[in-house]
Amino acid sequence: MKTLLFYLLFSALNGTFSAQQSPTTESQDPTAHNNASVLQPTLSPQQLFIRKLLGELQGVKRVEFVAVLVIGTLAVLGNLVVIMVTARYKSIGIPQVYMASLAVCDLCIGIFSLWRVLADRLFRLSDGVYWFCSRTYFPVVGLDVASSITAALVAMALSVDRCFALKFPMKHVELWSVRRAKVLVVVTGMVSLLFGLNVPLRLTITDVVDPLVNQLPPMYTRIGRIEAFTQACNYIEFLFRFAVPFAVMMVSNTWTMSIIRKSDKFRRGLDKDTRSAVNSPKCLTMTVGLVIIFFITQLPKAAFLFDTVIFFNKHRFTLAFETFAILSILFTKVNSIVNIFVYLALNKEFRRTLLQMLSCCCRQRNVKENSATETVSSQI
Repeated sequence: MKTLLFYLLFSALNGTFSAQQSPTTESQDPTAHNNASVLQPTLSPQQLFIRKLLGELQGVKRVEFVAVLVIGTLAVLGNLVVIMVTARYKSIGIPQVYMASLAVCDLCIGIFSLWRVLADRLFRLSDGVYWFCSRTYFPVVGLDVASSITAALVAMALSVDRCFALKFPMKHVELWSVRRAKVLVVVTGMVSLLFGLNVPLRLTITDVVDPLVNQLPPMYTRIGRIEAFTQACNYIEFLFRFAVPFAVMMVSNTWTMSIIRKSDKFRRGLDKDTRSAVNSPKCLTMTVGLVIIFFITQLPKAAFLFDTVIFFNKHRFTLAFETFAILSILFTKVNSIVNIFVYLALNKEFRRTLLQMLSCCCRQRNVKENSATETVSSQI
């Protein structure tokens, strides 16, 4: 999102658009001269335009920093709760495998998001901190992309699984199992990791630090300067993170809601005893809720990436578009914190298990307090 913008700034400050050159000639130490590059006293109109745009974006970036800190913290805490509750289920079915996998992906997204914004603030502390932040920044970005792709594909698998279980219950039991669902999740994660590796292959951190930019200074690698490779990576991310999951979930979700509506009409025509004896697949309402929220939170980022795939950078470098790009990424992060609220609202088993876990913790705490009190009383 912001990489090409800052790359052009650093190139412009050097008077060329080549990532192989450096504005500093006296030292390659990233913290030399108070961690600032030696800027040219006279700037071209293009240089002035880029610096002005960066200055206008500082307010948006401060909002982004605070928002990512809040969202990342909530994502870590909320998804840890989901994982702990799911692990306490009496029986783990196929939906629970996908639920736990989504929680792990969202947990990773929260951790990686927190590290990115903290690295942009901490890299000036010392040479060692700068070295560590610069070496881990884009690998972490790649892991973030891989986690997002995995979450999208797992959500798609959950949607298709519940639709298939509702439409063909006997075939579903015969053809699919918990073990196969686990294998599918692992394979999906490994493939997504391969997709995410393109980020550290294309981007790295330069040794030139500009005092006006409160971010680690990125630059293209030799591979990243190949436009065809960058476009291919954008196509792959758009295809597996948005296009395929959106299309498949739209079809499966529409089919599921249609079946549910027909099933409700049929059940209303039955007597009470017969109606209670008719079983339906679990987690249908929860799955529909997850898919709807996924669509809402991922759509802005999908629109941004679609624009990048079709028009490359034709619409970049305006305050409105860069602000939209930042906000679209923030919106995708919101998806990592909402699943726990969907489970609390639509999943009875999740609510019951969570309450049991909390009551158990309270009882253990009371037992410890009573034991401590008895110990003190006996000593007196």
